[in-house]
Amino acid sequence: MLLFKTFRRQALKRKAGMVLVEPTKRLVEPFNFPGNHVGCLLIHGFSGSPSEMRLIGKRLATFGWSVLGIRLSGHGTTPEEMAKTRWEDWVKDAEAGVKELRKSCHTVIVVGLSMGGLLALHLATLGLIEGTVSMNAPMVLVNQQTRYVRLLRPFKAFVRKPKKHYLGSASQPENERFVYERVPVDALISLNGAIRKVRRNLNKIKCPTLLMQSDKDLTVNPISVQIIKNELQQIKPEVLNWRKSGHILTLGPEREEVALKVHEFLQRFESIGLKS
Repeated sequence: MLLFKTFRRQALKRKAGMVLVEPTKRLVEPFNFPGNHVGCLLIHGFSGSPSEMRLIGKRLATFGWSVLGIRLSGHGTTPEEMAKTRWEDWVKDAEAGVKELRKSCHTVIVVGLSMGGLLALHLATLGLIEGTVSMNAPMVLVNQQTRYVRLLRPFKAFVRKPKKHYLGSASQPENERFVYERVPVDALISLNGAIRKVRRNLNKIKCPTLLMQSDKDLTVNPISVQIIKNELQQIKPEVLNWRKSGHILTLGPEREEVALKVHEFLQRFESIGLKS
C-alpha cells in the first residue's frame, strides 16, 4: 500500500519543535543521478514533492541518462510556505534546473508531471530545452469549481483537496509520496492563470514533444491532452494514453512502461547529447 506523508503529521512535528526526519526527509529532497551528456530534468506536480518523480528518475538513471529532480519553492514543507509562492517562483526553479544540467549536459529534456508538465511545456515555449515530456498537464481540471476559487479569497486562505486527489495510485510499499492535503487559495489562483498563459503560447513550441495522459485521472480532465495536441501547430507531438493509471502516472500500475517510453524518447537525442 502506498505510504503517504501528509501535511497534518508534519504540522504536529513542527509545533513540537521537530525537524523533518527519515523517511520523510528523503521523500522531499531533490535528487541528482549523474550520467551521460543527455540531461533529464524531472519536475513534480502542484502541492507535491520530488517523491512523485524519484522512482522514474532512478529507472532512467539505470539507462545512463543524467537525471536531476528538483523541488519547487513552497513544496515539501507546509501549505503555509507554499502560500508564499506563485507560478513565477516555480518557473524560476525550473529554469535554474535547466541551467544546472547545462553545466554537464549538451542536451536537456524536461519531464514533468501535472503542473510539472505545464512547466515543461512553458520552458519549451521559451526555446530553453531540446525536448519535453508532459504527463497529465492541466488545461481543464476535473473539478470545475477551481475556476472560481478566486471568489473564496476573501473568506479562506486554504482549500482541502478531496482524498481521491491525493490517495493512491501506486501498488508497491516502496513508492512513498509526500503531498499536501490542503492547498493555498492564492497558489491555486496563480496556477489557473498559468494554465491560460501556457495555452496561449503552445503554438511557439518547436522541440520534439511527448504527451502522456492517464485515462483514470481524477484531477486533470483527460481532454487536456487533446487541447495541447491541437495547439501545437509547429510540431506533431507523440501522444500516449494510459488506460490503467490515475493522476500520479509515475507511481501508478503502468509506471515501468511509462519509464521505458520516456527512455525511448530520450534515445532520439543520444547522438546529439554525446557529441564532444
